[in-house]
Amino acid sequence: MVTYVLTVVIGVAAGILGSLLGVGGGIIMLPATQLIIEMDPAMSIGTTLFAVIFASVSGAYGHFKNGNVVVNYALYTGLGGITGVLIGSYLFKNFLSNNTAVLQLLLGLLFAYMGFRMGRETIRQWHKPAPPVAGQQAKNGTNPWKLIALGLFTGTLTGILGIGGGFIMVPAMIWLFGASPFQAVGTTLLAMFPIAAFGGLIKVYHGFVNLPVGLILGLGTVIGAQVGVQMSRYVNQLVFKGVFSALFIYLAINYLGSVRHIIL
Repeated sequence: MVTYVLTVVIGVAAGILGSLLGVGGGIIMLPATQLIIEMDPAMSIGTTLFAVIFASVSGAYGHFKNGNVVVNYALYTGLGGITGVLIGSYLFKNFLSNNTAVLQLLLGLLFAYMGFRMGRETIRQWHKPAPPVAGQQAKNGTNPWKLIALGLFTGTLTGILGIGGGFIMVPAMIWLFGASPFQAVGTTLLAMFPIAAFGGLIKVYHGFVNLPVGLILGLGTVIGAQVGVQMSRYVNQLVFKGVFSALFIYLAINYLGSVRHIIL
């Protein structure tokens, strides 16, 4: 019973924080299912990806209602992501699922990257706040092959690590394709849906999903994502980014330290 209550809390928190930070709930659920629920890395990756299906639908719906989704961007990126997640899932099942040390190493590097990138953004924005972006709009006539390539890359990572790829898609949507921050988050969440759906169902088929936990996590993210969409208009994202930068660096140290323990 306690495990299921914790699972709901993790899902709600992941939905809220994923919507606020634009990184997707997977980056929160992945370490939580390992450190709190004590899943092994392979099962945690599969269960997290399955739950991201629900998080992406809920978050995308909320942002779509607020006009924050560039639909054609999401379609092209999602199309490339489907191919990528098939590739990533194949690599995961055949080469990585039984290699705990490699999975922990990859996760450690992922969280190190997330922590340092988010910390750098926080410091930069703290000293020099970003200019208003209310009128910023996505570029017209963007080459769809660039969006497909973005989806292919992030989809492959999703199939391997079980996360939605928002930490790559969101900055790419802003820097490469001219989307506003809100558009980038909403568009990414919609693009993540087909990627997570294909990847999550593949993980179910391969036996890497704890369905009860995945469904409860998914329900929690549905609730949390809607709360996060509304909160995103009022909260100071710099505070959240600073806190989670420190958390991600801690997780990176934890994962990389466990690799050393496994090898020795």
